[in-house]
Amino acid sequence: MVAITVPISVDAIPLVKCAHAAAAAVPSVDLSAPGAAAAVADACRGVGFFKATNHGVPAALTDALEARAAAFFALPHKDKLEASARPLGYGSKSIGCNGDVGWLEYILLSVGSGSVAAASLPPSLRAALEEYTDAVREVGARVLELMADGLGIAEERRGVLRRMVVAPAGDKGGADELVRVNHYPPCPCPLAAGQRGVTGFGEHTDPQIISVLRSNRTGGLQIMLPEGRWVPVAPDPDSLFINVGDSLQVLTNGRFRSVKHRVVAPAEGQQSRLSVIYFGGPAPTQRIAPLPELMREGEQSLYREFTWAEYKKAAYKSRLGDHRLGPFELPAAVTQEATKADHHCSSNAVQPPAPAPPHVARVH
Repeated sequence: MVAITVPISVDAIPLVKCAHAAAAAVPSVDLSAPGAAAAVADACRGVGFFKATNHGVPAALTDALEARAAAFFALPHKDKLEASARPLGYGSKSIGCNGDVGWLEYILLSVGSGSVAAASLPPSLRAALEEYTDAVREVGARVLELMADGLGIAEERRGVLRRMVVAPAGDKGGADELVRVNHYPPCPCPLAAGQRGVTGFGEHTDPQIISVLRSNRTGGLQIMLPEGRWVPVAPDPDSLFINVGDSLQVLTNGRFRSVKHRVVAPAEGQQSRLSVIYFGGPAPTQRIAPLPELMREGEQSLYREFTWAEYKKAAYKSRLGDHRLGPFELPAAVTQEATKADHHCSSNAVQPPAPAPPHVARVH
């Protein structure tokens, strides 16, 4: 179990009231179906998140990784610290370097640099992570092609998004890929009257292009719908869940929305939640701007052009809940976005994060 001391100072955030809304709110897409491209695009326009079924990742891979990750997190804390190499490797409580904390422990590894094979991890866990990551990367690449198809990009250009994340064989393109294994043990913290849980991972959007998540049978993940309502996502170990990232929102000029999400830690008496997330990001020098293939005549860009390195640097200086795309929005985006049906982001710029003591936010 994570050794976490909950500070006295806590922030209150709402817990979803209507659990029955989740099934209707979270689209489900059969990746093997003939209409998958249109369904993927619809989900990314409307919610920025969907459940992917018939994804092709063998259950044996997911089961093996889950078992070996659970065995690692069950080790004594001092043994797990041997795999710590900030900002990568093993960590607990702290999320980033700006004061965000949660009720979790994790392993964060860079795929492209080869640190998935970090010698400090047990060999069986290293092997399971490598095999699983290879399989899920291909799912992410296939989904990016479906996205391009659903956006109406010409067939000869449908690899434009895929190539930003998965370079062709022999191409040392340097895509910035991460894999993260999160473990949320049951939280024994006493709660005040009316409070229902403690934050495992605070609300945020993912800065990359695409994220692919798989969890065990314990819930806790919640997403925010466009109207600002939080809904829980029912766990499904046989499926994968796809997140649109901030960079993809820019590449589509706001057609696809980057979804805000969070995790509520299991309550005392519940099973631990274990999730694995693959983050597909581009090379540091990759230019992030609306794709010319998508821009209609007279359409203005909602964002100023930037590189992935610039955005990553800015994002990692912010707090989890900050609107990270704000400083990159063009002034015209305020009026243009307000008139679009698929409006998602506020145009307020991110303010420099004020120093704050670490806290674990409770939910009620």
